[in-house]
Amino acid sequence: MDLGVLGAVTVRGLPVPAGKQAVMLALLLCHPNQPVPGEALVQAAWPAAPPSPSTFRWHLHQLRGLVGDRLTRQGDGHLLTVRDGELDAARFETLTRAARTEPPARALPLLERGLALWRGEPFGGLRDPLAIQSEAARLEEARLLAVEAQARALLALGRAAECALALAAVAEAHPFRESLTELWLRALAASGRRNEALRRFEQTRRRLRHELGAEPSEPLRRLHEDLLHRDPAPELLPPDVHAFTGRTAELTVLDRLLDRTPSVAVISGVGGVGKSGLALHWAHCRRDRFPDGQLYANLGEHTPAEVLNRFLAALGAAAIPVEQDAQAALYRRITAQRRTLVILDNATGSAQVQPLLPAGPGCAAVVTGRSRFESLVAEGALPIPLDVLSRTDAALLIGRIAGIEPAQAEPLAELCALLPLALRVAGARLLTRPGGLEALTARLAGELRLDELRVGELDVRASLEAGYHDLPGAERLLFERLGLLQAPSFTAWTAAAVLDVPLTRGGDLLERLAERQLLQPDGIDCAGQERYRFHDLIRLLARERAGTGPDQHAAVERFLRCLLTLAKKAYLREYRDAFRLMECDSPPWEPAGHVLPEDPMTWLAAERTTLLAAVRQAADLGHTGLSWGLALAGVRLFEIQGNLLDWQQSTEVALQACRDHGDERGVAAMTVSLGSVAVFQKHYTRVVDLLAGVLPELDNKAFRAMATGNLAYAELALGRTEDGVARLTEAVSIAEGAGDPVVEAVLLARLSLFQDDPRPALDRAAALAAGRRRVSLMVLLCDLRATLQGGHPAQAEALAQRLVGEVRCYGDRILEREALAMRAECLNALGRFEEEAECLRLAHDLALAQHAQPAADRLAVRLEALSGRIRR
Repeated sequence: MDLGVLGAVTVRGLPVPAGKQAVMLALLLCHPNQPVPGEALVQAAWPAAPPSPSTFRWHLHQLRGLVGDRLTRQGDGHLLTVRDGELDAARFETLTRAARTEPPARALPLLERGLALWRGEPFGGLRDPLAIQSEAARLEEARLLAVEAQARALLALGRAAECALALAAVAEAHPFRESLTELWLRALAASGRRNEALRRFEQTRRRLRHELGAEPSEPLRRLHEDLLHRDPAPELLPPDVHAFTGRTAELTVLDRLLDRTPSVAVISGVGGVGKSGLALHWAHCRRDRFPDGQLYANLGEHTPAEVLNRFLAALGAAAIPVEQDAQAALYRRITAQRRTLVILDNATGSAQVQPLLPAGPGCAAVVTGRSRFESLVAEGALPIPLDVLSRTDAALLIGRIAGIEPAQAEPLAELCALLPLALRVAGARLLTRPGGLEALTARLAGELRLDELRVGELDVRASLEAGYHDLPGAERLLFERLGLLQAPSFTAWTAAAVLDVPLTRGGDLLERLAERQLLQPDGIDCAGQERYRFHDLIRLLARERAGTGPDQHAAVERFLRCLLTLAKKAYLREYRDAFRLMECDSPPWEPAGHVLPEDPMTWLAAERTTLLAAVRQAADLGHTGLSWGLALAGVRLFEIQGNLLDWQQSTEVALQACRDHGDERGVAAMTVSLGSVAVFQKHYTRVVDLLAGVLPELDNKAFRAMATGNLAYAELALGRTEDGVARLTEAVSIAEGAGDPVVEAVLLARLSLFQDDPRPALDRAAALAAGRRRVSLMVLLCDLRATLQGGHPAQAEALAQRLVGEVRCYGDRILEREALAMRAECLNALGRFEEEAECLRLAHDLALAQHAQPAADRLAVRLEALSGRIRR
């Protein structure tokens, strides 16, 4: 039960109407879990004349209707049972008590949570009887002490502007509480409002003299003297950022400026990521280290010449030269003897800020902008690339601005893509517009998210567009066309494809977009390619600006064709132009330049998420041939890595598109692909259902041979040995006629297990697989099975050890699972049960990771039976 007294008296969040019952409940809540005499309740509710006993009992009955059996009779009194955490006043005191023993950074959240419980005057302003008045006064004093503790924590953390804002109304409401006034004046002075602090002191002194006939206290007078005699220094910093959150690591890096030369840091990042906020917050936190002043300029609004004039005037230059070079020289001479902090905000590049950097060893400069300021970094500046906030800090920021619990703000933070500007807009909208959290979350989840992320002068789209409008033609076109793609990240070949340019040109243009913070570097992938990604909200902007039309459609189709061409080349190079799949009718396209590395499957692995997104985008656009062609192109990668879920889902997406658009050839190809993945999952009945009727529709012999072999494999697993062997023999014959040595090798190796002498077929399969490492390993797996079936467990176990090691080195996760399961059989035959159990556990974990549940279930049964045997 939720009970409240920090405002109107409430039960379960609902206010108790003013009257006798509210007074009685208030008095009981002044003494929770303690009996209150009936006489005291009567006197509180009926101070003029006591009621009749029946009237009193009726009001008690009504009160029990509110609190239930929590209100009980105790002798001549009445007791209200309140459990831990139910009374807001108790929660408040628990939080503030815990804050007393914590350092400022940990105390502040506790104090904020405690003060957030207050809704108004304690007990809703009830002042009778004396017990309620006394408890209300005690709680109000506790609140003021908590406000002062919060102010001290904010000042200790360098958040003076936020502290001044928080104290203003409270200090005005309690003008004779000098401890509160002192904290307010300190916050005003520390946030650059020294003159206002002096004016407020004079107002306080006049009021004390006029109304109380007293002088300010000694601490307040000492503060006044300090403010009067402080050396005048320029204080040009804008106010600190409200509700600054996170960035602990970046603030630590900025602190290195205090003890190094040159003392320059450059903060770079996308628009709205909080570059200015970080610089200003740090400046306010460390302003005491720069007693000769703090200078600030927004270089997005003023030229360097205008800023130099302003800085020199603020520094007290008696005469300012006309020529900029002379101004810069004078600026360096003045700052050489001072300890001054300079914030240069929204700079476009290194050259713009060079004449504005201070010269003194005790000075420091922080530069912000979208540029990476490589020239300044080369000269020793500290680079601080800024990314979005963590999920925890993002939710906390919205919560602090809007006054809600961070957990409630988490979905909203995700929709804001963790971008600080967007988070601030969302928090402000929650405060200023009707509809509440659910309504705003629903609007941001819609199509017009950037339209919703705007309030007053805060506009996320405008902030992100600032870099877009200045783009030259080629960079702008690339930015827009990348916005058309569903791929999560991009490389040089992606840019080359959407623009129809050579590979090197595509890479150069990507780098230029990254320099302007419209793309984010995403590291070097396993194929050695530099990858780039959009911030989520910038991707929305790029899609808006791309528009629609024939050129845009052609760019997307060229990207899809390029990916298909390169993916097919990758797996065909791996298998030396064999192991062929069905091909769609899409013409090939690839850029001028070298894309595939020496190990082509590493490239395909690096592009796995791109491939999956492309299958879906091609399906969405109705390019069914490209969709199923791309789905098939990923099969060889999914086989090696054991990505059976990716295989299944991408195939199902393409299959649905083919059905929707009447692409019968694609339907056949995707049905076979689903049957193939079902083989690896050991869903053998599903394999038969999928493949039995589709084989005649396959126009590619090698592909039909593989499909026939998979159907045979399922029939054999289901115990239909005669049909399975006959179909496997047919598959070998089809593969031989197709002239695909890899398909023939795989099928022949499987068939060998059903021949009286498997060796000729295995030797033939090994010869066909020569030079194709993975296929040789597949043949070796069949060789291992044949050796074990031949009654040679020791020889088979040695072969199994070798096979497990080689498939791990190659990286084939499915072959590793099969090899481990086979080795377990060998160890069982040798009576080495502990080692067998370990092999089964490893194989079981792989099956689960590969979403091969039937295989995992069978391994689990074997493992359970073995565990019982070991225990015996």
